[in-house]
Amino acid sequence: MIAALVSTNLTWVAVAVVVAVGFGASFAQGAVGFGFALVAVPLLSLVLAPATAVVAVFFLGAISSVLTVVRHHEHVEWTETRRLSIGAVVAMPLGGLILVTAPASVLRLVLGVVTCAAALYFIAPASRRKKDPVGFRPLTTYLVGGVSGVLNTSLATNGPPLVVYLRARGLVPVSFRSTISMVFTISNVVGLGVLVAVGAVHSEALVVAALAALPALAGWAAGNALSSRLSHHHFNVVVDGLLLVAGVLSVLKAVLG
Repeated sequence: MIAALVSTNLTWVAVAVVVAVGFGASFAQGAVGFGFALVAVPLLSLVLAPATAVVAVFFLGAISSVLTVVRHHEHVEWTETRRLSIGAVVAMPLGGLILVTAPASVLRLVLGVVTCAAALYFIAPASRRKKDPVGFRPLTTYLVGGVSGVLNTSLATNGPPLVVYLRARGLVPVSFRSTISMVFTISNVVGLGVLVAVGAVHSEALVVAALAALPALAGWAAGNALSSRLSHHHFNVVVDGLLLVAGVLSVLKAVLG
C-alpha cells in the first residue's frame, strides 16, 4: 500500500481528506440510507480530479449499499427497484462518455448544482411537499432511473432523482433505505463495468478506494448503530446542511478554478 501511495500524486492532505470523507459519507449512508456520493464526491473533488473521485466513490459506495441491503433485504420494493434499475443501466454508457470527455470544471459545476438542488429540496419545509403518495406511470419510473444512470457514471451522484422519486412514492423509512440501497448496488456493479469499458478506472482511484475502505466500514457501522437512537428529522438537518456546504464548495471551485 505504501509503495502504491508513493507512486501516485496524492499529498498527505489529500490522504487525510480521503480517510475523513470515507468515514463521514458512510456514516450518513448507514444512518439514513443515502447520501454517500452526495457527500463524498464534492468533498473528494476538492483534492482529487473529478474522474478519480467518481471512480473511487463507486467502489466505496458499494460497501454501504451492500451492507444496508443485507441488513434490510426483506423490505425492498422490487417493482420500483426493477424499473429504476433498468432505466439506469440503459442510460449509464452516456454518463461514462460524459465522464471521460467533459472538462473538469464543467463536471464540478454540474456536480455542485445537482448537490445544491438536492440539499435545498431536503431542507425545504415539509409543508411545501405533497404528503400523500404520488402515483407514477411505469415510463416515468424508467425515465427517473435513466437520469440517475447518467448521473451515476458521470458524477457518481445518482441519489437526487431516486430520493425525490421514492419520497414522493411515500415509502416508509425502512423500505426507502432498502429499496434505494438495492438500486445503488445494482448501479454500482453495472456502472463499474461501464467505467472500465471507457477506460476511466486507473491506479490512483484504486489507491484512494483502498485507503478509505476501512474508514468507510467503520462509518457505516457507526451510522447504522446511531440511526435507531437519534431523531431521523434532526439527523437529516445535519446531513442536509453538509450537502449544501459541499455543493457550494464544488460550485466555487469550478468557477474560481
